[in-house]
Amino acid sequence: MSPEPEFRRDPVCGRWAVVAPERSHRPITLEGVEPRHRRNGERRPCPFCPGQEHDTPDEVLAYRASGSAPDGPGWQLRVVPNKFPAVRPDAGGAFCAVEGMVFLTTPGFGRAEVVVECAEHLADPTALNPQQFTDVFRAYRERLVALAGDPQLAYAAVFKNVGAEAGASLGHTHSQIISLPIVPEAIWAELLGSEAFHARTGRCVFCDLAARELADGERVVARSANFLAVTAFAPRYAYEFWVLPLQHSARYEAITDARASELAGLIRRVLVALDRAQAEPAYNWFLHTAPLRSPELAHYHWHIEVLPRTARPAGLEWGYGCFITTVSPERAAAELRGALPPDERPVG
Repeated sequence: MSPEPEFRRDPVCGRWAVVAPERSHRPITLEGVEPRHRRNGERRPCPFCPGQEHDTPDEVLAYRASGSAPDGPGWQLRVVPNKFPAVRPDAGGAFCAVEGMVFLTTPGFGRAEVVVECAEHLADPTALNPQQFTDVFRAYRERLVALAGDPQLAYAAVFKNVGAEAGASLGHTHSQIISLPIVPEAIWAELLGSEAFHARTGRCVFCDLAARELADGERVVARSANFLAVTAFAPRYAYEFWVLPLQHSARYEAITDARASELAGLIRRVLVALDRAQAEPAYNWFLHTAPLRSPELAHYHWHIEVLPRTARPAGLEWGYGCFITTVSPERAAAELRGALPPDERPVG
């Protein structure tokens, strides 16, 4: 098989996958990690540390000290193309899928980027100071705006893997942005479901969800003036929580600096509580937002989903897409609230 990445669609259910042989050469430095929990026993410096800039492609965005040279030390945050990408901008021509074929393939076109979130070799994102944590969410916005300028890209998937159990191969705290010529199935499902709800009711399902969670309070973990953190009503993993803006907004890239700082502060507080409640589990977070260049959608609402790796998926999950959790969302929310400092717990 060619080393070029390739999209492949399952001929039965239509789900897309990426076959990317080049990814097998990526560095893996986390070893001996217990299931569910994260450890950092890797070498330092790693490819993301200052002084190792030669080990990554040239930066596409950086927050750095005035007067410091690009692709050298002096940075606080860098965004670089992934050296071992799942998709590539030079992978064949534009996306072209012909319906009616049984085995459907198209070149693995796209852009894979890494957000190196700080210069210090930190494995725990909650060890970032408030400004560093805010910068992560500012960088997401800036890259979404930039990537929307490429008409061949349909969606930018922004996510973070914390710990080997969650898929991280390097401990130095970082996120990834993988931009695709397709809208992923999970986002399509949300778009279609929310559109159907809006057609029936004239309301946004996410706005309704936030209002009902605030009124009930059982699954509320924390809130700020403009954001709400709640445990998922039907979770895939125990302690899964979502963070939503309280005001309707479909596109994350419309967020202001002030709101990005507020969002970062809320997420950081809940992650600290999660670490206390579950002894530092591995976890993933995902930013779900409208497709690139989308207008403001009345039926859709951007949000962030955090999935702690509190269990390993098994037969029912892998074979049928049905997840089992042993902790109710209501109990998980109570435990997470209890792990917050008293002055940060929601009132009521």
